[in-house]
Order: sequence, then structure tokens, then C-alpha cells
Amino acid sequence: MNKQNLLLLGVAFTSLFIGGVVYQHQQADFISTQGDNFKWSTMQEQTVVVNYFAEWCAPCLKEVPELNAFEKWTTSQPDVEFIAVSYDPLSAQKLTEIIARYDMQFPVIGATGDNFPIDLPQYLPATFIVKSGNISKPLLGEQTVESLIKAVLAQP
Repeated sequence: MNKQNLLLLGVAFTSLFIGGVVYQHQQADFISTQGDNFKWSTMQEQTVVVNYFAEWCAPCLKEVPELNAFEKWTTSQPDVEFIAVSYDPLSAQKLTEIIARYDMQFPVIGATGDNFPIDLPQYLPATFIVKSGNISKPLLGEQTVESLIKAVLAQP
């Protein structure tokens, strides 16, 4: 093998290695059933509101209209992100059915993956505020758009 072929082979392997590193870095930590990609490392500068729910939880379903209103408010806030997480491990198809049935107008996550910073809560519904890596104590029970906005604005 001559020097030119050896050099080309080295460049090819180096490019492949760098491409693999970049690809892994760009992968999402979790994906909503609506197709939104989320990566915690890019969300560190934002306030992230995380609501845990389950279909069998009546208060969880009762608060959906308030969560829809909160989602609408968050779209006007440059540094606030809202996501809901299914308490139960459900298939994407089942989650999609639940989203349609209850008119959930916000990102819903089924599988959170290893990098998700919040453990499953003991009670539902439970809402957490994550700001600068700090996780609030859960807001337990049904929330209103007003209580959520107040909680977000109160976080230092």
C-alpha cells in the first residue's frame, strides 16, 4: 500500500470517527409522541415544567384543559418548556390514542430514558419545575394555569 492510499484510509477512518461522535452528541434524550426531540443538555438554560399523569388518574385528566392553557402560555415565553410524562410505560400508539381522546395539546413523553432527572413520583398528578438544574418539590394535585405560571415565576 503506498503512502497516498494509507493517507486516504486514515482520513476516511478519522472522518467516520468524528461523524459518529457528532451523531451520538446530537441524539435526543427523549422524544415526545408528537415527534419533538428533547435533550437535557440543551435545556439547561430554560425553565422546564414536567407534569406526570396517568389515564387512570381522574385529577390528571381533569387538569388537561388547564395544562393546554399553560402550554399556550409557554409558547410566548422564550425560556420555558412544558412536557408531560406518562406515569405508565405505554406504547406510542396507546399514548397517541390518549392524547387524541383527551385533547392534550402539549408534548407527551412515554419513555424518558436514562438522562431524565426526575424519578417517578409517589402521587399523581405531580408537576415539577426544573430551573438551572434544580428540581422543585412536586406540586401535587390538579394545577391551574394560574398556579403553574405563579410557580414558574417564583423559581429563582
